[in-house]
Amino acid sequence: MYNKIDFGKVEALRKAGWDMGQVAAEMGMEKEALEDAVSRHGTEKEAAMAQKENKEGNEPLDAVPVPITAGQLRDICEKSASIGAREGIKAFRQKQKEEYAGRADRRLRNTKLLLRNYHMLKDHAGQSVFGRTQMEESALDILESMMSMYDNEVIIESIKRSATRTAVIVSHIETMFRLYYSYCDNSVTRELDMRRYNAVWDAYIADNPLSVSEIARKQHISKDSVYMDIRVSIEKLTSLIFGVDGLRVY
Repeated sequence: MYNKIDFGKVEALRKAGWDMGQVAAEMGMEKEALEDAVSRHGTEKEAAMAQKENKEGNEPLDAVPVPITAGQLRDICEKSASIGAREGIKAFRQKQKEEYAGRADRRLRNTKLLLRNYHMLKDHAGQSVFGRTQMEESALDILESMMSMYDNEVIIESIKRSATRTAVIVSHIETMFRLYYSYCDNSVTRELDMRRYNAVWDAYIADNPLSVSEIARKQHISKDSVYMDIRVSIEKLTSLIFGVDGLRVY
């Protein structure tokens, strides 16, 4: 009976989605008998194939060497070099993007640091007795030197190294605030932008800085809105204080 089984039909029905019970019924056999026959047939088939390979001395398909011409080899090398160059450029641009983003993050951090210490720096700058023309460093020189420092206390002490140096930074901050005011005052969304300007001014620059709760009551908005206004304003000021390179890179 084993030799009479049409294993091709069994395989076709199985591929069509029939289960072994349905196939056995179609073949007029018991399910267990059919499963046993199929198992034996598979084992015998694998043994026959292995014997044939050993007899003919065939190597596995993936071990057979494939001859290539000099032209094909040249094409492979050129394509490999092209792919390698593209990947190298991609990696370089990604690294460059990360470096720019890192600098933007540090400049945003340094802007917050300058604003938090504005009044202390202004008091220290008041001791300056030298003219600005005697100052060898520009504001941007001083700001750039901050980029290589990661300790907030060290950054502030480096600015306070001299009263004149501090005066340069304070003057720069105040000038950028005036520019930011002009931008907000002439904005198409003036009401919103002036609210944001006033929030950051009241939080850091006013003679008597206000807390977030006090600003919220003053402007009749929520504390969350005040936090958002200050965050947006500081990002705008960062691009002014540090230049275009202060903008965040995405």
